[in-house]
This record gives sequence, C-alpha cells and structure tokens, in this order.
Amino acid sequence: MIKKRVEIGETAATISCEERYLQPVIDGIISARKQITAYGRANPDFFLSLEPMDPEPGAPAIIRRMCISSGRSGTGPMSCVAGAVAAAGVQSAIEMGSEHCVVDNGGDLAMILKSPVSVGILDSLESGFLPTVEVGPTGGAIIGICTSSGAYGHSISLGRADSTTVMARDPILADALATAACNACSEPSEIRNALRALQDFDEVIWAVAKIDGFIGTFGDMPRVKFTEKSRSGLTIHSAFRAEVPI
Repeated sequence: MIKKRVEIGETAATISCEERYLQPVIDGIISARKQITAYGRANPDFFLSLEPMDPEPGAPAIIRRMCISSGRSGTGPMSCVAGAVAAAGVQSAIEMGSEHCVVDNGGDLAMILKSPVSVGILDSLESGFLPTVEVGPTGGAIIGICTSSGAYGHSISLGRADSTTVMARDPILADALATAACNACSEPSEIRNALRALQDFDEVIWAVAKIDGFIGTFGDMPRVKFTEKSRSGLTIHSAFRAEVPI
C-alpha cells in the first residue's frame, strides 16, 4: 500500500492504494475533471449556481449524479464536486480490481476499504489536535466522508460552522449534505435542526457538526479519538495558504 499526494488543477488529493492502482485513480480524477470542466464551460450556470439545477439532456453520468445529489440536498451542483472527483478516482481503481482505495480530495474522502482506516476530521485551524475516527471495511462498496466549513477553506459556505462532516454510502451525496448542513448552521442553536434534516436520507451513516465550541452528532457516530496533527495527514492545496499548527 502506498500513499501519494497529487495536484491536478484545483484538485489536491492524497491517494492511498496498492501501487498498481495509482495510475487508474489519477486517470479517473483527470477524466472526471475534464468532463466537469467541459460541461461547465458549455453551461456556465453550473459553476455558479447556489441552487439545484437539472442536467442537460445527454449530460455525462458524473454531472447527472452531481445534479441529483445537490438537488436532494438543496444546494448548487458544485457543492459536491470534490466528492464527485474523489469517487471517480476510487471507481476507476475498482474497475481495475482494487478492493482497498482511499482518495482524500482536500478533506472530502471517497473510499472502498478491505481493512480499517483512521480518518481525521479537520474541525479547527487553531488546535494542534485532530479528531479521528476509525472506519471499518465497507463490504465492497464505495462510501464517502465529507466535511464543509464556514470558518476555513476556499469553498463557498452560507453558514459559519467550524465544520460539518457527513459519512454516507455515496460520496457525492455526502459532500452535498455536508455543505447543506454547514449552510444551515450560523448559531449553535441551529445544529439540532441541521443534523435532524439528515434523517430523511437513508444513505447517511453518521454526521457531526461543530460551531463555537458546541458539538452535535447524528446517526451511528463512532468513538472519536484525538491525535496530534501531522503535515502528512492533511491534504491542503499549495495555493491555500492556511496557517495550521503542526
């Protein structure tokens, strides 16, 4: 098993897989980016809309999935682009025979697991410790763990939660729902309703939200451990100059 960091355009990804599947993962990421870029150039509102959009007739499968997931969550289609690109990389590895692959696309993860892995949740830039959960084998299915923040990062957020993280049986939906939950959290009192909205989605396994020191959880939340941050454990694009204590 190897771990490789790559930057492709705006995508900063850390890939964990057997070495023979590394290039298929990269190829899957590149293909997904090309399809999304081409579609967005032909349909500029796709890149800009903060509201759900219907895909154009004949749109690529990745575009249709982004539109469906964002439509269900009530967000714009680009709310789930990181999860979609990560999922495309993992799917490409699966098609070549991989049973264990993790793509961390700037904190939005898609994975198929044959053995347990530890996943950190970046909930603060100030703390030197990282909340970490263990994720067990996925039974041959792709799952996603995606995080949205109104406090850090370069993505658009309409809320101000430190972080909202969603684990779901679909990485694209996990990304869209993490965005939606973060959008709904501007005050600690809003955590409950933001997480309660997730009960309408059977794909959601668990979720956690944090704002101003208040934390709420939903679903089958695993035990959280706190580990010391390490630079190798964070996937941050070189263009994003965040001061992270390590």
